[in-house]
Amino acid sequence: MTDLLPLSCGGWSAAVAPALGGNMIRLDLDGNPVLHPLEDPAALERDPFLFGSPILLPANRTRGASFLFEGERFFLPLNEPEHRAHLHGLVHRQVFSVLEHRPDEAALRFENRGEVYPFPFRLTVRYRLCEEGASGFYRIENTGRRRMPLTFGLHTAFVEPDRFSVPVSAAMERDADFLPTGRYLPLTGDELSYPTGAVSRGRYISGYYRAFGRTARIGKALCYTVSEAFDHWVLYNAGGAAGLLCIEPQCGAVDGLNLPGGCRVLDPGEALELSWKIHLG
Repeated sequence: MTDLLPLSCGGWSAAVAPALGGNMIRLDLDGNPVLHPLEDPAALERDPFLFGSPILLPANRTRGASFLFEGERFFLPLNEPEHRAHLHGLVHRQVFSVLEHRPDEAALRFENRGEVYPFPFRLTVRYRLCEEGASGFYRIENTGRRRMPLTFGLHTAFVEPDRFSVPVSAAMERDADFLPTGRYLPLTGDELSYPTGAVSRGRYISGYYRAFGRTARIGKALCYTVSEAFDHWVLYNAGGAAGLLCIEPQCGAVDGLNLPGGCRVLDPGEALELSWKIHLG
């Protein structure tokens, strides 16, 4: 496996992979995995999004692998041809430079000059462990000369808990290609239990949701709290038999680059800051 940056504080330990998109590839509490660990490096080729917390920019699917912005059409790689979409961006595959590494903290950076997204940006990531838990901080700066649209997400894969809750409200209606139609629908069936307490194991979970809160609960002891800019949650458990549950905070909607009001827009020199904390609570 690629070189890792170890972190530890109190009962918490983690490992960050600069060459795997700056992913916090492992997070443990008292020796027990919190995030779904990468035990077989070959699994990265099968699905690189089910380990740790990969960075998604743009987040999730983009219809037709293209979008129109301020009168010009931009194109992304068609890396999910079966759904005629671009999936999850390319940041998760990039090598990040290490700015700082201390026993309990690491800072990394990636500079995009157009190779992974058609707008230049600088992405700075900082991970920190303390007695209370683990935190991640992200700063995306528009380094270009024109306005930049973006969506941003984290494909955070937890070891599957006995129960979970996520503060979701309306669900995004999806078509046969798992792309949003633009309509939000009331929660139905098992979705109604997601905000108050639900079971993942043995159930199929896959959906896009509008957020109405910032803290998800993982099992009895853990909380996942994200910053206010994350206005959507995406849930996915790989069919319910993979031993994981992805609880994905997202800034902007799925296919937000193609939906009215679905994405953030940064002026030249402007930056967007986001954060999360996994903690006992």
